[in-house]
Amino acid sequence: MNWLLIIIIIILSILLFNDKRKTKMITVKLKDILKENSRERIKFYNLSVDKKELVKQINIFLDRYQRISIDNKNYKEQHQKMISNISHDIRTPLTALMGYVDLLLDNSITPEKQEEYISIIRERGTALKELMEEFFQMAKLECNDVEITIEKFNISEIVRQNIITFMNEINERNITPEINIGDEEIFAFGDKNYTNRIIINLISNSLKYGYEGKVMGIDLKVDKQWVKLSIWDKGKGIDKNQLPYIFDRLYTAEKSRNRNLQGSGLGLSIVKKLVEDMNGRITVESIPYEKTIFTVKLPKNNS
Repeated sequence: MNWLLIIIIIILSILLFNDKRKTKMITVKLKDILKENSRERIKFYNLSVDKKELVKQINIFLDRYQRISIDNKNYKEQHQKMISNISHDIRTPLTALMGYVDLLLDNSITPEKQEEYISIIRERGTALKELMEEFFQMAKLECNDVEITIEKFNISEIVRQNIITFMNEINERNITPEINIGDEEIFAFGDKNYTNRIIINLISNSLKYGYEGKVMGIDLKVDKQWVKLSIWDKGKGIDKNQLPYIFDRLYTAEKSRNRNLQGSGLGLSIVKKLVEDMNGRITVESIPYEKTIFTVKLPKNNS
């Protein structure tokens, strides 16, 4: 009997030692993975059922930890790039403004030139103000410092008002408008003011980058779930390689339609954020010189 007890004690001691050794190995391996930010994971070999489950959960944690680390790294890189973009986009119009101010100080220029320079300064100053407002708006959106009021509103009326507002510019560019908003009033759920902002941005974008197609359209439809607003043109469009990045707030490639506000790369980003904050969706499709269409979908019902 004593021998049996001794044997049991020896076996238990071996098992406990082995268990402690495996626990230590897992701990050491975890420290190494975290230190090196390695993609390696802890193996399941020769582990008890409980330890296999523990290791499984640790590996899930490591996957999430690594994704967060990558996201943080990307965010820092984007933040640095954005600061650089802001500095460049502000410095360029400011330099031009100061140049024309210096010209005005020249007493030898004619009254006609003075008037021309003042007009240019006013134009550049307005553009700079709008650019700063875009940066300010994007900062507020990213900090969730924007109050979105979700309520039922007449989107047909907002579309009509914007058509009237932009009609002079449409005519000046010899663009043929194709308006299809129907005779019945259409209502959506969202923020009325921010929907107006979205429509202004998209029409401005279409006029600036799609004017070569000489046609711009606005369609407004409704189904059981969504109110669908489409703004389209037949201009130069968007290259298929750029489409996945068109709403990126830092995407500022020269050919991108996202540079619709003095190269800030924020106009369409703001549109997308506002649409999503109103529980809506936005998509873009483009075949150059055939049709480029931005479609905004807002909820029909408050549900």
